[in-house]
Amino acid sequence: MVIATKLYVEHPDLPLTPTIRSSPDVELGVFSDAGTDPENDVYIFWIEAPDYDAVERSLAADHTVDSYSVLVEGDRRWTVRVEYSDEVTLITPEIVDVGGLTVESRSYSNGWMIHLQLRDHDALFALNEYAKENDIHLDILELHQGEEPEDPREFGLTEAQREALVSAYVQGYYDVPRSTSLEELASTLDISLTAVSGRLRRGSARLVEDILVEDPD
Repeated sequence: MVIATKLYVEHPDLPLTPTIRSSPDVELGVFSDAGTDPENDVYIFWIEAPDYDAVERSLAADHTVDSYSVLVEGDRRWTVRVEYSDEVTLITPEIVDVGGLTVESRSYSNGWMIHLQLRDHDALFALNEYAKENDIHLDILELHQGEEPEDPREFGLTEAQREALVSAYVQGYYDVPRSTSLEELASTLDISLTAVSGRLRRGSARLVEDILVEDPD
């Protein structure tokens, strides 16, 4: 069995919280499939905002941010690389310690809404205790118990193909008109243009074969 839950967490030192609070019209989230570097506190975020100049001013003043760089300036959203400062408070290491899987993290109210998959109620209890010990406000918004989550490789995709397909979707490669290019995807994923093109082509072919084609023979 697995526990699926959506949590609301709030603390003034959680990542990018000052930016969230100073820019109520901004929506942002962790783009976990774009390649993160947890050992160096480097993460990729997507940001949607009516005024990106204001977002950059907020990021520059955000005490949880040591540095940032804009990777992709799309029409609908930006992709931003963020390195955390020493003042940041993190809950994600505890999620990993209790065996949890973060499905989605996005801004919500004055903090973050996190969609998690946990092994059992004990993991949720441990996470709640960690929040109390670190003065992190935590509310359980949704809680469901179900079967084990499906393997993301169920349709025959490799992890690299899945990463490329998700990155392309999130950054608007499949939008009309496109919000990003193959070159920008390659830069975000830190791979060659040939590699990202091949992963998208082979991954798409695998999905068509496994989902739409009833009898490949």
